[in-house]
Amino acid sequence: MKERWNVRQIAAVLAVGAVFMLVSLIADTYRTALAAVVGVGGPAGIAAYVALTMCFEIFLLPLDLALLVPLGTALYGPTTTALMSITGWTVGASVSFILARRYGIRFVTTIVGAKRVEQIRRRVPRSNLFWSVVLLRMLVPVGLLSYTLGLFAPIAWWKYVVATALGVAPLGFYFAFTGALPFVYQFLALAAALWFVIIVLSRYQFEHHERRDGPVV
Repeated sequence: MKERWNVRQIAAVLAVGAVFMLVSLIADTYRTALAAVVGVGGPAGIAAYVALTMCFEIFLLPLDLALLVPLGTALYGPTTTALMSITGWTVGASVSFILARRYGIRFVTTIVGAKRVEQIRRRVPRSNLFWSVVLLRMLVPVGLLSYTLGLFAPIAWWKYVVATALGVAPLGFYFAFTGALPFVYQFLALAAALWFVIIVLSRYQFEHHERRDGPVV
């Protein structure tokens, strides 16, 4: 079961990457027409982008990275898109964290699912919590992790917000600038990101089980 779950996770990441590249290609090709439709350049467009990113995170819709980031990169440029994404992810994550603290496990399992909550609960770090959250922010979908850590992690809200901002910042800039690359380099950048996530998560899981179960002798 565990292997099948890992395969599904990788397949989902590959699907997001494929959509990301497709949207980047379409957005770059029709940049002028999209700019005319969206009305780029005003605070309303930036506010709408941030609000959509927040909603996608709160309701666990994996559309921000696949759709909004490449569109934003084509319309606003990578730096502005990265800053908008970081803001939306951080605010959305803080809202999810507060909802979990306020309404408890029944509310979270309704949104996330009991199995996924339990999977992440087992991996909630008990030491070096702040920097562990920073690392997890780079690797795990923001909304899912926010709900679970809101339930189980003994961390203050403001520390969680700071850790979230630090963790998603590299992600925001990496994918925003990836969206500005030629198609072939996008593929290489996304493949490198997938490889990095698999390696780090595998190492994290191994060390977690070793600490929990003790060394094998």
